[in-house]
Amino acid sequence: QELSGREMERLGRLNTPLYRAPGSNRFKPVEWDWAIGHAAARLGATDPARSFFYSSGRSSNEAGFVFQLLARVWGTNNVSNCSYYCHQATSEGLATTIGKGTASVELEDLTGADLIFVIGANPSSNHPRFIHMLKHCRDRGGDVIVINPAKEPGLVKFAVPKSAGSMLAGGTEIASDYLQPRIGSDIALFKGLAKAVLERGAEDEGFLDRHTTGFAAFKADLDALGWDEIEASCGLSRDEIDRVAGRYAERQNVVFAWGMGMTHHLHGVQNVEAIANLALLRGMIGRRHAGLLPLRGHSNVQGIGTIGVKPMVTEEIFSAMERAFGVTLSRARGFDTLAGLEAAERGEIDAAVIMGGNLWGATPDTGFATRAMEAIGFKLFLTTTLNRGHVNGLGDGESLILPVTARDEEWSPTTQESMFNFIRLSDGGISRLDNVRPETVILCDLAAQLVPDCPIDFSAFKQHAKVRQAIAGIVPGLEQLADIDVAKKEFHIRNRVLHTPEFGTQ
Repeated sequence: QELSGREMERLGRLNTPLYRAPGSNRFKPVEWDWAIGHAAARLGATDPARSFFYSSGRSSNEAGFVFQLLARVWGTNNVSNCSYYCHQATSEGLATTIGKGTASVELEDLTGADLIFVIGANPSSNHPRFIHMLKHCRDRGGDVIVINPAKEPGLVKFAVPKSAGSMLAGGTEIASDYLQPRIGSDIALFKGLAKAVLERGAEDEGFLDRHTTGFAAFKADLDALGWDEIEASCGLSRDEIDRVAGRYAERQNVVFAWGMGMTHHLHGVQNVEAIANLALLRGMIGRRHAGLLPLRGHSNVQGIGTIGVKPMVTEEIFSAMERAFGVTLSRARGFDTLAGLEAAERGEIDAAVIMGGNLWGATPDTGFATRAMEAIGFKLFLTTTLNRGHVNGLGDGESLILPVTARDEEWSPTTQESMFNFIRLSDGGISRLDNVRPETVILCDLAAQLVPDCPIDFSAFKQHAKVRQAIAGIVPGLEQLADIDVAKKEFHIRNRVLHTPEFGTQ
């Protein structure tokens, strides 16, 4: 507990199961068979409604699917993931505006964009591939407009590692314009930009007539909003806002990209809706080289949600799982990430299964996180390395930490989803440690003891190809997953990228 996060990282990989008995001040190594048996016994003695399952985005699609399936057949929909702390506002805000919760563009679309907005994000630190695309946009004579209260040096000038010229020159100019609104005033700024676009007559009337509803009310709201009020709210002058609106009005292919500076607000959903409205105003959704790009986080965070690690999936997916496996699943709405911790603080959670990540450290209020985690009687962690979330918030209960393979160590190939809705295949097969196991193997062994009478043959899911075949028949858009390891053909999820104005709203 005295170690910093960095010091814990330097401990290296975990290579043996660790167990902490109730009230103990230390962990001790244990054997795998004992660990699985004890986890099954402790969970088996728990009311499923008094548990929650949480996954980070580190895991594969295959592990995530088995994870949520085990939770649901055991009897709980308290299944959540790390996106409920980051981009869930994006999923909600896009669902209400364009009917899809993810990016509307693919990576190739960025090569033809002549303006890219970067809003509430710092890709120079967090998205190196994207910063390369921003440089290309500037090289082609395009604009990169950054909206961020903080002046990120890497978005002003950045030495792009893949460019020798950029490195030798001491960096490339990234932002062609940089707006710094007051924190939390983004909606006022977006309304100001939309108002300025309308005053220039730069809206796409044909697109608005054919593909949108509610424009008259949107325009009336902007007409009633005075520039003095906009300036007072966001702290930017009308001239600054009009200057950027002018660039937007002149460009033909515009991509709006944003990060958690947009979603980490009480009004995060409304922020995303305002961005979508600004794009719809000029018809910048539903065609190539233009659209919406939420800058999602690490690894497979988007894929984990796609394959069902969330409190509720669609009725279509619920029904498909029931038909495929001969089970009946509850439709009770489960806890999301915050609700699960709030329930724990109230003493309503007896057990938690945490796959990857650092839920304790990711929760902004450390005191709250500690109280909530301490109140959970049994915590089962699946992880590659130790972090502060494994040794803080322990309370008087038990903790069991199981070491898992890294992606390139998986015993059979796995898949992940990028923020561009692209499914990738990872071969695995590298052997570094002698006592780690894939998450799917651990979960299937746990299932054999926790739900022994379940009609699902979980042992078959130790082979990732079998999991992919199940996903392909259950989750719409992932049909090609069934033979991806044979065909070696990676793909975009069907009906996600919008190159035609066909929206999922009604």
